[in-house]
Amino acid sequence: MNNNIYNGTQAHYIPQPVAKVKEKPEYSKAEVVLSVFAIIAAFAFVRYVLYYVMGFFTTGVFIAIITAAIVYMKKKGCKFSAFNKINAAVLYIFSFVFSITANNFIKDLNAIFLFGAGAYLVYSASAGNKDIERYLPFAVCKAIFEYPFSHFGKQAAITQDRLSKSKAGSNVKYIIIGLLITIPVTAVVASLLMSADDGLEEMLTDMFYRIFSDEIWEIILQLCLAVPCSMYLFGMLYANTHRDKIRPLEEQNCIKTLFSMRFISNLVMYTAVTPLCILYVMFFFSQASYFLSAFSGELPNGFTYADYARKGFFELFAVAVINLLVLCFISLFSKKAGKEKPFALKLYSVVLSIFTLILIATAMSKMVMYIDNYGLTELRVYTSWFMVLLALIFVLVIIKQFRYDMKFTKHLAVIFTLLFAVLCFSRPEALIAKYNIEMYRSGHLEELDTDAILRMSDDGLLAAFNEDAITVEEVNRNKKRIYEPYCYRKYNLSAMILDSKTE
Repeated sequence: MNNNIYNGTQAHYIPQPVAKVKEKPEYSKAEVVLSVFAIIAAFAFVRYVLYYVMGFFTTGVFIAIITAAIVYMKKKGCKFSAFNKINAAVLYIFSFVFSITANNFIKDLNAIFLFGAGAYLVYSASAGNKDIERYLPFAVCKAIFEYPFSHFGKQAAITQDRLSKSKAGSNVKYIIIGLLITIPVTAVVASLLMSADDGLEEMLTDMFYRIFSDEIWEIILQLCLAVPCSMYLFGMLYANTHRDKIRPLEEQNCIKTLFSMRFISNLVMYTAVTPLCILYVMFFFSQASYFLSAFSGELPNGFTYADYARKGFFELFAVAVINLLVLCFISLFSKKAGKEKPFALKLYSVVLSIFTLILIATAMSKMVMYIDNYGLTELRVYTSWFMVLLALIFVLVIIKQFRYDMKFTKHLAVIFTLLFAVLCFSRPEALIAKYNIEMYRSGHLEELDTDAILRMSDDGLLAAFNEDAITVEEVNRNKKRIYEPYCYRKYNLSAMILDSKTE
């Protein structure tokens, strides 16, 4: 017997709990390759999207990122439905906007669009979606915020894992330690040698200024910004392709969230909104002659075309924003909404929408009157585009009141994408220049504002030059003003065609 006896009592060995060894995660070759690509793509994104929108280069960056994401996701077993293939095609098409236009405002808007649409494509393809979700805002929040940041540090973990297993990684660590040790000694020796020899001093001084030039510091800053961008990109792709580690979007949870927001009695809503509707009606009828004069093409007394159109737009904007906020508020916070939405609540939504549509139609008429007399500008084009989008949103709101099953966000996403495509690919400045020149030559405009054309990007300059409205000297003078401090602006189709015609 191997039992021990203590004080006459037999003692048995009690097994001690063994601590569980935490399993170290294994990362595939695809993750390692993606990690390397992510840091390169992030640096290119920072340099050619955030810093310098360089036309062809920026197009290449987006195409490379989109293609790499698709290849990685297919490698991880994601199936692309017809809907997601269309989404990918849209992203590729919009990537070429940077190459065909020189308009920086359009490029900035397009970069934001591609960022959001790209994040949604990754989310949608990994989820196997065959159509736009009914609760699209929830999906967009997961795609842009929740999923990428839930695995934000995963790339660092993979990098550390690979370096710890790699002999080259250990060597790099020792090299860095050696450099850190030798820097102080090297600096002291260099200082002594510079004091002893003027030639070496000049050589080292020149080398110092080259190494620590503004360009080098700019690249260092871009690299610093590229690190979090890379971690975000990697986290987005990793999270969506490892769906067992994330919370998928479920319609029931969305419905519960919306129901939890409904806490205000409908009677309170009616009481709050009724005075607002009455005030709008009183305001409209009291100013009927002022607003409706736009349809007859006549100015009210005491107004110029500029004051009339500008005042009408700001009135429209304020009322439309208030109406949108009111509609969102009553739809989200009323106790009875959604399928239970009573007729009275639908009526308020329809009345507010119709009132806003009337104001939009009036403002558009005034804007047309203004354009006929003064021509086009970028601001007039952008505000007109915005008013068309706004009108379509309120039309959707009206339809939604009678067809609850209509996917509001799906139709809004499609409409916005189509309108945004028109805005981007029409190259607004080219249209503005051509329209104003034609209006001037036909006698509808008293004078052609060539100074405004010369302040445009190469889109407008090319259109004006093709119409013989500006000279080679004027074009070259404008190019010198723009390209000397910002040479990266010339890498697009408009700039290249204009260069070939004015050299």
